Amino acid sequence: MDDRAEVERLSKLFREIDETHRPDLDRIDEAFVQKLWHQQRFFDTNMEAIDRRTIRVLKPGVWNHNEGPDFMHAEIEIDGKLHVGDVEIHVQSSEWYTHKHHLNSRYNRVILHAVFFNDDFNLRTRLQNNKRIPTLELLKWIAVDTGDLHDDTQGETTEDGFCRVTGKQLNIEVLRGVFESLGRERFLEKMESMRLLRTRLDFEQLLYEGIMEALGYERNSKALRELAQHVPFADFDQKSELEIQAILFGVAGLLPSQREEPLPPEGTDDPSVVALEELWRGSEYAELPPRMTEARWRFTERPFNHPTRRIAAISQLIHRSQGSLMMYFLPTCEKVASADTPKLLRTIEKELIALLMIEPVGYWKKHSNFGIGGTQNAGLIGKSRAIDIIVNKILPVAYIWAIEADSQKLQEGILKLYSVGSKSAGNQIIRKIDKQIFTEAQQIRLLKPTAKIEQGIIRLHKNYCADWLCDLCPILEHGAVFLEGG
Repeated sequence: MDDRAEVERLSKLFREIDETHRPDLDRIDEAFVQKLWHQQRFFDTNMEAIDRRTIRVLKPGVWNHNEGPDFMHAEIEIDGKLHVGDVEIHVQSSEWYTHKHHLNSRYNRVILHAVFFNDDFNLRTRLQNNKRIPTLELLKWIAVDTGDLHDDTQGETTEDGFCRVTGKQLNIEVLRGVFESLGRERFLEKMESMRLLRTRLDFEQLLYEGIMEALGYERNSKALRELAQHVPFADFDQKSELEIQAILFGVAGLLPSQREEPLPPEGTDDPSVVALEELWRGSEYAELPPRMTEARWRFTERPFNHPTRRIAAISQLIHRSQGSLMMYFLPTCEKVASADTPKLLRTIEKELIALLMIEPVGYWKKHSNFGIGGTQNAGLIGKSRAIDIIVNKILPVAYIWAIEADSQKLQEGILKLYSVGSKSAGNQIIRKIDKQIFTEAQQIRLLKPTAKIEQGIIRLHKNYCADWLCDLCPILEHGAVFLEGG
């Protein structure tokens, strides 16, 4: 089957299912939902309760770690009217009655019942005094996939101690197996957490938001996801690359005309800048209230990573995709279902990397920001960033599609590609574990690191090392350290 026939076949097969995905609530506990409420990581400040009343959180309240409502002294606008009181948190809405809060007068000050998932038919929650309060289903408003949110809630290590693995002789083969197992767990957890977003996002928006977040690195990942939520992928249909750029730059508040400090004439008179400004003024978004400002963005000392370049990159990628990011990547991903050798899998990975690598065109060949040069024709998306996007966004979304398409072969193929995928350029966590576990005599390169092994290293740190869960350390549990004198 040639490539064109394969794309046509997938186009017919690719569809959005009508069913609502029900989350696996066994993976969610109340402490996590409390953290979610405390951080207020929602994509819109104007939310809607299940009874359609508008909810706007002014103050989430003081976190109560004792008995009684979870957050106290919250300030919330309900249908435009200010309410001051408490907020009770649950994983499922039915737990209000399971916990018998409707019989407890201590909860009569509760003004909002915030739940992760609504599994009940009661549009309003009843208090002991028979008043009714709104129930807010948080899952519909989460601004990040829950895997990323869980990563964010991992506190920095505060205990002082020594790793029991440091300086020990390692069984490299066993250790490799440990990291591969942890890597598989991290992939499936990340996939499952992204799948929760399928309760409100179609595949195009899910992939679009994920890629935007991955482009932002640590400093601008949240801002780029927020931008993707302000400008849905569907709004780019039939638009030119320059129109897409103009809309994204304008909503981001990054155009020269939106800056607090005006650019000199040589920065604003450039024909490319003039064209963007004109397209922005003619767009429907220019008539809406401002959503983001220049202060929301972080410009580092590295001009290659400036958010303006990332926006230029996603604009080019969106235009390339011709209306469907899924159909841009899916035909290549589907090849893994019939790839039976590591060599073929690596060829497929190279094809995915090529789809993602973006070279600068026009204005962005010489500029890192409006009026600022310093890029020397550097790629807008390089190989290292492309690998990160494939591992953390494209493969998990493709796996979700394989589940919904009931394609076991594709699921297995994606996991195989993940197993042989190229390692990244490294990050702070990988370097920390390298220093913590490996020595000059036994270096990390002996593992022959892959994407899967690196993800396993990250999982080890986040799930064990960061919280000093040494007694549960999978390296020790699986005998990856040689016993002294053994």
